[in-house]
Amino acid sequence: MTTLSEHSIYTAGQPSVQSAGKLPSVEYGLIRAHVFASLVTLVISVLFGLLVATKFTFPEFLGGHGWLTWGRLRYNHTQGIFFGWLGNAFLAFFYYAVPRLANRPVLSRKLGWSLFSIWNFAVVLPGWVLVAAGFSQPLEWAEFPLVVAAFVVLAFILMAFEFVLPFLNARLSDLYVSGWYIIGGIVFTMLAYPVGNLVPWLVPGARGAAFSGLWIHDAVGLYVTPFAVAIAYYVIPATTRRPISSHFLSMVGFWLLFFVYPLNGTHHYVYSAIPMAAQKGAIVASAYQGMDVILVVTNLLLSLPGSSGTASKDVPLRFVWFGVVSYLVVSLQGSVQAFMPVNRFIHFTDFVIGHSHLAMIGFASFIALGGIAHLWQRIPGTRYNERMMNWSFWLLAVGLTLMVTDLTIAGLVEAQVWQSSAPWIDSVRAVESYWLVRTLSGLPILAGFVLFWISLVTGPRLSEAIVSETSRVASEDKAAFEDGSAASHEFSLTGWLSHAHVIAFGAGVGFFALSFLVLAILPGKELADEIKRVAPVTMPTLTASEQRGRVIYGREGCAYCHTQQIRSLAADVRRFGAPTEAWETKYDYPQLWGTRRIGPDLSREFNIRPRDWQLTHLYNPRFVVRDSVMPPYPWFFSGSANQPTQEALDLLAYLQSLGRARELSGFERQALVPSVQPVTPDMAMPREASARATPPTVPIAMTGGYSDSAPVLHPASNPGDLQEEVSRGGTLFAANCASCHGAAGRGDGKASSSLLPKPANLTAARFSDERLSSVLWNGVVGTAMPPWRQLPAEDLRALVAYVHSLHLPAAAPATQEVASLEVGKALFAAACGSCHGGTGAVNGPVAGTLTPPPTNFHLKQPTEERAWEVLENGVPGTAMPPWKSQLGESERHALVAYVRSLYDTPQEGPRQ
Repeated sequence: MTTLSEHSIYTAGQPSVQSAGKLPSVEYGLIRAHVFASLVTLVISVLFGLLVATKFTFPEFLGGHGWLTWGRLRYNHTQGIFFGWLGNAFLAFFYYAVPRLANRPVLSRKLGWSLFSIWNFAVVLPGWVLVAAGFSQPLEWAEFPLVVAAFVVLAFILMAFEFVLPFLNARLSDLYVSGWYIIGGIVFTMLAYPVGNLVPWLVPGARGAAFSGLWIHDAVGLYVTPFAVAIAYYVIPATTRRPISSHFLSMVGFWLLFFVYPLNGTHHYVYSAIPMAAQKGAIVASAYQGMDVILVVTNLLLSLPGSSGTASKDVPLRFVWFGVVSYLVVSLQGSVQAFMPVNRFIHFTDFVIGHSHLAMIGFASFIALGGIAHLWQRIPGTRYNERMMNWSFWLLAVGLTLMVTDLTIAGLVEAQVWQSSAPWIDSVRAVESYWLVRTLSGLPILAGFVLFWISLVTGPRLSEAIVSETSRVASEDKAAFEDGSAASHEFSLTGWLSHAHVIAFGAGVGFFALSFLVLAILPGKELADEIKRVAPVTMPTLTASEQRGRVIYGREGCAYCHTQQIRSLAADVRRFGAPTEAWETKYDYPQLWGTRRIGPDLSREFNIRPRDWQLTHLYNPRFVVRDSVMPPYPWFFSGSANQPTQEALDLLAYLQSLGRARELSGFERQALVPSVQPVTPDMAMPREASARATPPTVPIAMTGGYSDSAPVLHPASNPGDLQEEVSRGGTLFAANCASCHGAAGRGDGKASSSLLPKPANLTAARFSDERLSSVLWNGVVGTAMPPWRQLPAEDLRALVAYVHSLHLPAAAPATQEVASLEVGKALFAAACGSCHGGTGAVNGPVAGTLTPPPTNFHLKQPTEERAWEVLENGVPGTAMPPWKSQLGESERHALVAYVRSLYDTPQEGPRQ
């Protein structure tokens, strides 16, 4: 546990400007500052994450203001971990390790404090505040607004001066591998970050998504991974006082990382509109990346044999060991996830979220914690509480294992539901308990991080212990240094091979540029050519209101719950409609494809749901979908869903524009085959659904109040079976229908006050089996009533039986009512025939132009009270006007009697 021994291990063969055995100046003040900044931002970021997780179970928790809504908290959670926690932790370790690796101090203390100030007071804190205030980017791992991103780039430029220049003054051929990882991470992140943040604003839609995919992966592969692996390669030999197993393999693993990792990015968009050649290239690169990780982890773990006692007793080393093993697991998992048979099943699910947490906590955070704990014991004047540190490790390990296991299972459950024809909300219901466990598993993780912080500020001071330990192990470390020196020259040959590091660096830059060329620039050119050839010339741009709504959609994190990317897969096409094509996104700056589905895809939202449903859903989603976990947006309204602000109207306008260009252009009727997206066995599996099939969520207009294409669902005739169907139907009704129709079916659900026309009072009419079957199958165009044909026929039949049970049989008509039928018939023909038809069968001359359509009185018999109420007041939201001023009381009585007499007794068996 000495600074001198570590110094000697990593500087083998380097000529030193320092006197023999003397350690270059180390900026302990900056180390302490970054460590405490990292722990403060870590706890805050984890609290953000816990709030995000809690909102899955309690969607309205802290939901009254935009600052604390799900999307903005999620942005701050990920960026807090990325910049606040890991960024500060990495910087702290650089200040400790770089002087030892380069045998020179960092460039400047003043520059260091400037970097600290920029990182925390121009990036992290302003980023959090701006995101919470509604200023952000809807780009994964680039959510901080561009003004903050500019300071991130500045910070990396300063890092290059502070940490890279000391290495350049040393002999690079003898540089220990941790130094290479630090140099590579700083240089390549400095190049990749601006591209991922800026290009999607300059290149639209699918073309911009290709660049976004690169940064999504480069954020982990060129920033998190190199710095974490650098710490692992440093801590393991420093703790065991033995050289790593092979310096040659360490360098091979390093360059393979920077050669292959940038080529992985497009595997986030498999089965998308991006050219298949780019997708397959990314998949192949993902497989090679898995092989590289096997090499790196093997080299690290082979450096530990014979040190099992050290690993079990030294908690920092145990953190690093856990992180290294997690690195292997998460990388192999990522490689497998890229393969098409796996990707088609688990992409967009919580399986991927579990994978992300294993990467950012299990791999990166555990290694960063081990690195901080390692250096903290070697800084004069610090405290260290080994007992608290041990508790921290086990709480974090148990909590993370539970969380990743839980999310992995949840993702598999979601995927299974998505492959079926079940309604989307069933996938939400299926994982509710898993989301609760995920939240609870975050508690030991938070406790573990807090205890880690406590372990650094309690316990005995370490200065005297360090001096004693230095003297005790100096001779042992000298032997380790000599072994390390020999090992470090495994590949140091004469001639041109002595400059292999320069050649490799040039190759790394070349492969980095190659990744943008083959995965973004060339595919973008293909997409641009396709868009020019295929896109309708009349394709409209977004209106000013729709554009403002798009900004709101992005800032609230809607793209993190809803995709706008229908993949070329049977399950997607069946559920949402035709696959998303590149031309549809030609005006999207930046793209909003998304990488996760909690709610359904919104690419075809145009004309699916009416305006009143959308506004009610924004005001409180549970008013129309009981088990929705979407957050409410009450600040978009002035007290109720009927009083939207301009922001609500803008967001509504944007939502209702999605898919409009495709539908209005008649593209579905054009026999166009995109040149860059050929139908291949990879893209169109056997028995794939047609892209032109009507998705089950799209309402279908009906003529005459029923549809011959809808199956007629007759309830059971046996009393016992019928009672069972009614009971089952009641459960389904409560879950899917009561939010609009009310618990008793009286049309008084929570959403009823803001929907026009009002949800039907199912107790106020008698419906035929044909009518109920057709409505459940097709929905009612022009109303908030959606189709439910994705439910099994048994469930639909049970709903028919339950709705029948809500109607109480009426008394037989009185004699005077029968006598007045002729009067009613004449009145009906004169006043109602143009809409309802002369016989009430909805065959009037204007019936086909009305939305929602008029009632077919052969299939629906209102109660006397309901019919009287409609004649007096009309039906708001429909073409049915009030008749109180035009018809006298006796005429209205006659009309009610006639309308009710039209109802046909349902026939046994299907309608022909």
